[in-house]
Amino acid sequence: MSNREKQFDLAEVRRDFPLLVENLANLSDREAHLKRIWEIEQRWNLFIENPEKSEEVLLFDAAPKDLKIEGEFEIIYAGGTLGLLHASVMALKHDRKVLVFDAHTVGKTHRDWNISDAELAEFIRAGLFTKDEIETAIVNRYKTGFVKFYDANSKIKTPPLFMDNVLDVAIEADKLLELAAKKLKKTESKVISNLRFVRAFVQKEKVLVECEDAKTGRRKLFASKLFVDATGTNSPVSRQLNSGKSITHVCPTVGTVAKGFKRGGDEKEVDFSIGEILVSTEDVSDHRQLIWEGFAGSERKDEYTTYLFFYDSVESKADKSLFRLFEEYFEKLPDYKTKNGAWKVVKPVYGYIPSVHHQGWDNRKKTAADRVLLVGDAAGLSSPLTFCGFGSHVRNLRKLTDLTEKSLRENLFDEKNLSAINAYEPRVAQMSSLAEFMRPAPKSKPSVVNETMNAVMSALSSLDKEISREMFQDRISFASFKKVLLKTAQIHPQVFKKMFEHLGIKGAFWWVANIAESAFDERKKTEAD
Repeated sequence: MSNREKQFDLAEVRRDFPLLVENLANLSDREAHLKRIWEIEQRWNLFIENPEKSEEVLLFDAAPKDLKIEGEFEIIYAGGTLGLLHASVMALKHDRKVLVFDAHTVGKTHRDWNISDAELAEFIRAGLFTKDEIETAIVNRYKTGFVKFYDANSKIKTPPLFMDNVLDVAIEADKLLELAAKKLKKTESKVISNLRFVRAFVQKEKVLVECEDAKTGRRKLFASKLFVDATGTNSPVSRQLNSGKSITHVCPTVGTVAKGFKRGGDEKEVDFSIGEILVSTEDVSDHRQLIWEGFAGSERKDEYTTYLFFYDSVESKADKSLFRLFEEYFEKLPDYKTKNGAWKVVKPVYGYIPSVHHQGWDNRKKTAADRVLLVGDAAGLSSPLTFCGFGSHVRNLRKLTDLTEKSLRENLFDEKNLSAINAYEPRVAQMSSLAEFMRPAPKSKPSVVNETMNAVMSALSSLDKEISREMFQDRISFASFKKVLLKTAQIHPQVFKKMFEHLGIKGAFWWVANIAESAFDERKKTEAD
């Protein structure tokens, strides 16, 4: 039976993944979460079964039969998380009539978000939230955060690298999205949940978006000037535009928001005033370098979020099943953090976080077609180092929405103009290749990833603290990046040999080329200023 023909079977999940089912036993919506994980994994499996094959969901100069237009808008958004934030700015600041729909609930996500205050200020500048409104969604602020890679078998031993103002604000994602949805509903715009994207018909003067009611199966049709796809990592639109190769790398990610971790200052205890940005507790196994994140939520509610993930290429042999990674998460969690007798899951968090390696002088990934635009994880142009498209989306929200408004105002809906509306920056390409060191080469020793990353962290610890912040906020300058490379090579002379092992001659060439592009771009901006 193919993945497309399979149906969700709770009994099968219970049999094959007992730790996951057992640890979610206290949740009233356990089955809904298990089914959502299954749906996401099925979409992933369809993707990797034939990555060069894509479903035709964009049809040009065509129209659907037997369907009447039920509503007309200026912009239609598929995807109710990052798409909702973009849509809300367009409606509230630019007075555009928009439709936002989602196959599940608009304004609900299966991940939580961490960011910094400086980045959150972009919401205020974009005209979406006030400072007081943002505060209602903030559940914790940390004094500092750190990165620490396992070094028991590493020739290079490094203490934790502490950084201030990096991912140090914990956001209740659903609260922030709820605020945006409430604002949007007060305008002439519309929000529809449980509506699945089917296809879009791109015409000369408009785009027709066909959807399906997830509960009844009834088809619906809406019209707009612009269609924005924000459906995430496995976006069928992104796959079609990129001949199936919409992403090159991915981070399978699982975890929980839970109560009942032992508090304290020891390594395996939780401290609600410190964020754990990247932490490894073992060397490579099964072709993967597993990495943890630990972020405290509400101290009053005793909620602490832990993630387990690994960075990998789409083509590798490593098992990327979220279900299997969840089983390992519950097996390995006691090696990361100590639970007390009252420990219980508040909600699971999970997903596939995308990354694209650019091997060329320009942004080669297609993020637009005539009257069609990709945003968020569907575009997949953020740096993979901090493994979250939320930060990139927020940092670029004003630019993205201002350019979208320009397209609407000037009637610029061709592929070339819409392609300029994305979060890509040349420095993202160089960071993507640096993140490649976080996955093992086929014949490397189990300790090689941790050893290499320890060298990078040691280099960062010897440089100005602002450089570390730049790196983990996707804004590192060429000058700073060069300092990190030179210092890392001094500490770990084998690092450039490792680069060729990981990237190959062609990949190494393009990494150098992308670094040169970043330097050139930076110089042009300086001269323009």
